[in-house]
Amino acid sequence: MTVATLPDVLRAVESAWVARPERDVSWPAPHPDRDPLDEEYSRVTDPERYLVIGARVAVWVEVLVDLGLAERTTRPDGVLRLVPAVDGALPLDVDVRSMDGLPGTAVDLSVGDPAAVVGSQPNCGCDACDDGSENLLEAVDEMFVGILGGGFVLIDSKHSWIVATADGWSATGNTGDVAAAVAAARRGERRRGRRTLVGAAWWVR
Repeated sequence: MTVATLPDVLRAVESAWVARPERDVSWPAPHPDRDPLDEEYSRVTDPERYLVIGARVAVWVEVLVDLGLAERTTRPDGVLRLVPAVDGALPLDVDVRSMDGLPGTAVDLSVGDPAAVVGSQPNCGCDACDDGSENLLEAVDEMFVGILGGGFVLIDSKHSWIVATADGWSATGNTGDVAAAVAAARRGERRRGRRTLVGAAWWVR
């Protein structure tokens, strides 16, 4: 059995994407050289263009399954779950949902049970936060790679939240030394009162 690498996965994603009609949906960043206008924060000019999110996510799911990196299942509530083939990797819940009442325009990626959302796109769909289609699709790709690429850590408790990937971390609440907590989690250390999840890479690094 051929074992996929990250370049294999990314090439397969791009190959599958060019066969999708959504590949033709693109738009530039609307304000690359200026600050957003106040009224843009409460406006979504064309929510249908965000259907590229659901389409890009569908391509990722297709590729991960076709390359033998995951099996596709469904949670009792109907949300798609990808179960990785690699020991130590975390199952991924993929919830393609609605934005402004339009299905397929947003996605939440979750791990754990109960599920914890560790990635979402778009961060905001308003015109002010729109950064163009190229950056949006890149953000979707980076979200999958960050969660599935190895080095992923989730540490959460009643008072804090830490999510780390191989490229960095984000945190809220009373976290203490985040870098030290992430390093300890990767060494296998666990602290009482905190849920700690560490995910191996789904592919060869």
